[in-house]
Amino acid sequence: MKKVAAADVVILGGGIAGLWVLNRLRQSGISAILFESVALGGGQTHKSQGIIHGGMKYALQGAMTKEAQAMADMPSRWKQCLSGKGEVDLSHVPVLSSQHYLWAPHKFTAKLTGLLASTTLTSKVELVPKESYPVVFQHPGFKGEVYSLDEMVIDVPVLIREMVKANQDAVFKIEPLCHEALKLDEQGKLVSVTVSMSGKSVEVTAQQFVFTAGAGNEVIIKKLKNKELNMQRRPLHMVLVKTSFHYPLYAHCLGLGSRPRLTVTTHHAQDGSTIWYLGGLLAEDGVGRDSQAQIEAARKELNALFPWLDFSAAQFATFTVDRAEPLQKSGFKPESSYTKVIQNMIIAWPTKLALAPKLAEDILSHLQQAISPQCSDVQELRSWPMPPLAEPIWEDAFCKND
Repeated sequence: MKKVAAADVVILGGGIAGLWVLNRLRQSGISAILFESVALGGGQTHKSQGIIHGGMKYALQGAMTKEAQAMADMPSRWKQCLSGKGEVDLSHVPVLSSQHYLWAPHKFTAKLTGLLASTTLTSKVELVPKESYPVVFQHPGFKGEVYSLDEMVIDVPVLIREMVKANQDAVFKIEPLCHEALKLDEQGKLVSVTVSMSGKSVEVTAQQFVFTAGAGNEVIIKKLKNKELNMQRRPLHMVLVKTSFHYPLYAHCLGLGSRPRLTVTTHHAQDGSTIWYLGGLLAEDGVGRDSQAQIEAARKELNALFPWLDFSAAQFATFTVDRAEPLQKSGFKPESSYTKVIQNMIIAWPTKLALAPKLAEDILSHLQQAISPQCSDVQELRSWPMPPLAEPIWEDAFCKND
């Protein structure tokens, strides 16, 4: 006899996007369940640096781009949640830094003056007095300038844990979906998804299905063969540095172009060691380099930017991440979060960690009009395991190396 289950909404993908949607739906009285095939937050989410962008880094030419406009309200929304007064309670999520910094290794006075004078910028930007510089820049060898941005950095692994905490009864681990598991009717409406785990299978029906699986959205894209829906991957080659010193830093290095030369966030491994996590142009330009070449490039960049620090005893690790996004004609990054409604399906990408609240709001707005809450039946899933939480990327990298 076929085993079945049902809910108002089925969410496929357990990163920040799917978990935010799950929280909002259940709070609104809509029965929702979420399926994840690997680990919660284990795709692009746990490889994020945790910066809640307000659009500042996208406005480095002194003009408010569409990207910057889309991000402008995000820090305030996250702050509400982190204070326990927002749409999702994140009051137990640590804020690693209440400010992100922008530094110039030299005095790019004209550029920075023009940037700060721009009336199109809504992110708060302030010149930091020397006595208040992050400790690493208080060395006499630093000859540049530091600005503070009204953007915080949060602990992503704890964020995922907190998003799951109140929803453990609605989150289930499954084996990766194949397109045969997706059953469409003659009109192209998704009738059910058959999920499997440890030799068991359950056919799950729902009024609406939400795909927030990042690169995993490809399974429904291939199934639908819709000319208006496709996906692109934009790779990064990120670098982790296990330092022999403790200088917490959360900052973008201003280069000559419109993108940060280097983006640094700081994290702490379970053994108490300090990890610098490096992104920016180093990660973008590093896609064509192998790991050893990328490490050498990172060493060269760090030595150039921090000549007073000794990185000779530091341990380096690299990894690549594919940013899965809706296909753009330009091949560049989408300007905001993305949702595509096809029949009773929503295929979505937040494109940035910070945009998860906006994406969830867009999805919730559609679903509240598209469904009428009904009785759910998840009895056949009760014995199924919950997916594990993704291991922090630095723990995984240096455990393998040690």
